[in-house]
Amino acid sequence: MDIIEKVIAIRDSLPQESSNLIDYSLAPIPPFCGKKTIKLIILGQDPTIRNIKQRSKIQYALNLDNNKSPLRKYIEKICAGLDLSLDNIYATNIYKYFYTFPPADNLDVLKRHLEPNLKLLESELSDFEECPIITLGEPVLKLLTNSNEKVHDYWNYNDCGFHYNSPIQNILHRPIFPFPHQPSIRKEFYNGNFLRYLDYMKKILNDLIPA
Repeated sequence: MDIIEKVIAIRDSLPQESSNLIDYSLAPIPPFCGKKTIKLIILGQDPTIRNIKQRSKIQYALNLDNNKSPLRKYIEKICAGLDLSLDNIYATNIYKYFYTFPPADNLDVLKRHLEPNLKLLESELSDFEECPIITLGEPVLKLLTNSNEKVHDYWNYNDCGFHYNSPIQNILHRPIFPFPHQPSIRKEFYNGNFLRYLDYMKKILNDLIPA
């Protein structure tokens, strides 16, 4: 059974929610896998963008097959700052199917649906055992970690220093580097710390990324 078949089985087994229905009209979105050695995993939440008409155009996780996608350009900037390319990236979502509206508006729905999706994610990532993870957005960070910190807390907010979420602090047991959603990188705080956080990451990843 391939990953999409597994996602469909999970999606179809979940109870419907009165507050945010699962959208069965759209097919689940497969992961994006680079063509060279995978050195970094980028993890998003789910493919449910607010623009309903554009949802059917999404073909791969994080829209990384779309050369014009702002999210792809953002991830390319992250890769460039780490001396990597998209060919070194494995990108996927925790939830690979669509909801009727972005479920971050109601995080309780994601929590109720987490367990089977998390088991699939753990199996999916087992092919890349040594790879650290970049998470995109605060809901993903909250779902995976035992920390009450926000993304900005990892980026020297209030001069707390740059840091990452260690394997003992999250349920995937991997190093996690939290990043803001793509639109938030335009905020003065994140934009001003973007290159500095990447420099910090490069130092850490020298020990974490397989050669």
